[in-house]
Amino acid sequence: MIYNFFLKIVKLIVSFFYPQEICGIDVVNKIKKKIILCSNHVSNLDAVFLYVNLDRKIYFLAKSELFKNKLLGNLLKKFGAIPIQRGKKDTVAISMAEKVVYEDKILGIFIEGTRCKTGNFLRPKSGTVVISLRTNCPILPVCITPFDGKKVKMFKKTRITFGTPINLSDLQLKDDSYAEIRRATDFVMQKIKMLREANSPSTT
Repeated sequence: MIYNFFLKIVKLIVSFFYPQEICGIDVVNKIKKKIILCSNHVSNLDAVFLYVNLDRKIYFLAKSELFKNKLLGNLLKKFGAIPIQRGKKDTVAISMAEKVVYEDKILGIFIEGTRCKTGNFLRPKSGTVVISLRTNCPILPVCITPFDGKKVKMFKKTRITFGTPINLSDLQLKDDSYAEIRRATDFVMQKIKMLREANSPSTT
């Protein structure tokens, strides 16, 4: 109850200062089983945008540096964040992420691994596909688009577009080799890119 109350307060504040245009939210809110929410990453507010718009709690993989501050770290953990060391093979974080999936919850991953401050797309990391392969979990692509295609700004609409689930069979993995996982990762990234419409979010 405390979590839901706090989430409603956050949603009111965030929606006032950073209005969002949501597309396809009904798709993800109808999913009651395990899913990997896979999004691009353009701002520090991306996780918040996704948290406040979904009916279910998201367990995000978040860079371990954020947990060095005890207050922030404890808050992130209460919201289900999983610390992961970037640039390393963090088996502990991956195991925790897989546990979330096996419990039929929503795992959130920013496929690029870090923010792109220009609003463009970075080269995707393979972790999403690896976890999907290990857990036989569908991937749901999400694209966050700033009003001008570059930066999320106060009082300017940010478009958040949810796609349709990508099942493991859709990835057509022949094996678990690096080349196949890399190809599948690029496929997922392409689905995210396709969600970004040519025009910027409407101002109405």
